[in-house]
Amino acid sequence: MHSPSKTIALPFATLAAASVALPLQAQSADPYNPAPASTYDAPRVINTGQLNISAGAEIVSTYIFRGAEQQDSGLIIQPWAEVGTSLGDSGFDLTLGTWHSLQSRGDAVGTQSGANSPSTLFESDIYIDLAYTIDDWTLHGQFQGFYSPAGNFGSVEELNFKAEFDDSAYLEEYAFSPYALIAFETRDENGSEDVYLEIGGEFTAPFVDSESLPVDLTFPFAFGFSLDDFYQDNGGDNEFFGFFRIGAVATVALDNIPAEYGEWSAHAGIDLWFVNDDANLLDSGDEVEPVLRAGISLSY
Repeated sequence: MHSPSKTIALPFATLAAASVALPLQAQSADPYNPAPASTYDAPRVINTGQLNISAGAEIVSTYIFRGAEQQDSGLIIQPWAEVGTSLGDSGFDLTLGTWHSLQSRGDAVGTQSGANSPSTLFESDIYIDLAYTIDDWTLHGQFQGFYSPAGNFGSVEELNFKAEFDDSAYLEEYAFSPYALIAFETRDENGSEDVYLEIGGEFTAPFVDSESLPVDLTFPFAFGFSLDDFYQDNGGDNEFFGFFRIGAVATVALDNIPAEYGEWSAHAGIDLWFVNDDANLLDSGDEVEPVLRAGISLSY
């Protein structure tokens, strides 16, 4: 992960992450929006405790964070896990999560002195999310830390705030779940503390109407902007527009797995990233980058 204006090649995604992350939700395990859960009714999970646990892993062809390319060759695996709980009757939900990027290519790792972790662990992030839902709105306040045990980039920490709107009651099958996120870097070992803005959403529709193997098709999209030097041109000036991303993701609910083992799903899809070439976001110098991704997740 990094602010693309830095000189060091550096993820909630964002996620959100993204956004990662992405999947969300908190900023999400995936830096740019995780595959959504199926819209079909899954078997009731046997969990009578106060904690909700979710985890998953995704393989991607290229790791891009907020429009900036991090790695585009070798095997890239990105596991994540989080635990959440409701804070009594206050209306607040607390989520603690972690997200990682393991990459087999070794010539882009160990660029910072003092690294003492396996070179394959390109990135290891943590996030703490506090969410409050009122009517159709969900408001998030989140701390997120981006770290590289292999020394690929200096540590970055941020506070971000996200607003999500559930428009399904108004647009029904045309709902696209809009959101807006603003992130303020509070610590950046690679340069100045910058400000990032993201606006996006996703359309979801049943694709295969089957009780035994339902498939949903989701079309996530996002715009990334720099409010204060998150994207810069060669001269060091702020570039307001960073990227536009649109994708298509098919998600299968694995309902044949017994409910006592949680709700499982698998997904596969493609994202197209259209970036501002003046901000030097892609190593190839191109303005478009396709990203293939596939993964599996569970919640309990």
